[in-house]
Amino acid sequence: MLLSRSTVLCLAIFTLCVGSLRAEEGAAFHPRLFAFQNGVSFGSLDDEAQALKKLGYDGIGSLSTRNLDKRIAAYEAVGLRVFSIYVSLGDPSIPKAIGQLKGRKATVELTVRKKIDTGTVAAIQKLADLAAKADVRIALYPHAGFAIAKIDPALELIEKVDRQNVGVMFNLCHFLMNEKHQDLEATIERAGSKIFAASTCGADRAGRSWSVLIRPLDQGNFKQARLFAALKKINFRGAVGLQCYAVRGDKKSNLQRSIKAWQQILAEANE
Repeated sequence: MLLSRSTVLCLAIFTLCVGSLRAEEGAAFHPRLFAFQNGVSFGSLDDEAQALKKLGYDGIGSLSTRNLDKRIAAYEAVGLRVFSIYVSLGDPSIPKAIGQLKGRKATVELTVRKKIDTGTVAAIQKLADLAAKADVRIALYPHAGFAIAKIDPALELIEKVDRQNVGVMFNLCHFLMNEKHQDLEATIERAGSKIFAASTCGADRAGRSWSVLIRPLDQGNFKQARLFAALKKINFRGAVGLQCYAVRGDKKSNLQRSIKAWQQILAEANE
């Protein structure tokens, strides 16, 4: 039986679509990894960029807005990316920084320190609309001790803001400080596609101080496989930041240890 040209075309398109879906399902889970600025404060900007490039990081993130243009230039000169800035709602430097990040698929990691009211929603909406014009996303950053300290309140605020480019950043150390580690998988599944970015570090799952919740990635008794299995399950496609706040020791050595651990984590995630 001969098939019509239109039927053959439809079958061809169907085959391509199925093949594409299968390829995506079988694709390796390999989020890009950037280092937080708080772990890379050594030497000049050029020195930092060269060091991260040599170690195998994809770039830097969680930056302050100070000297942002110079940092972007230094990192892009060696083929690395500036992934994000870290700011608090109300910081007057945010609009300028969004302009500097335009077209770079970057994220504004946004903390909300003060009590939430209608003004909070309006302020985030204003930033989101500005960011959308620059192809920049806003990720609420739950932070211990701030008004938005947990994932669920962040999701509630995101719903009120009602902007497609506003989501949340999952931060392991703050999650373990504020919430029960047993709830990690359910929380990530609940947040789903609204998780725009994530951060991790070596940590003790029952830790109650930053000294044990923020460590090089090869330390701590929290099983990193749990976090990345949960992210893989929701088809996470964002970048992952290495939190380095107040980690003791030589910064370059810590970064080297962490990237080695990261490679092992990815291997386990793809088994």
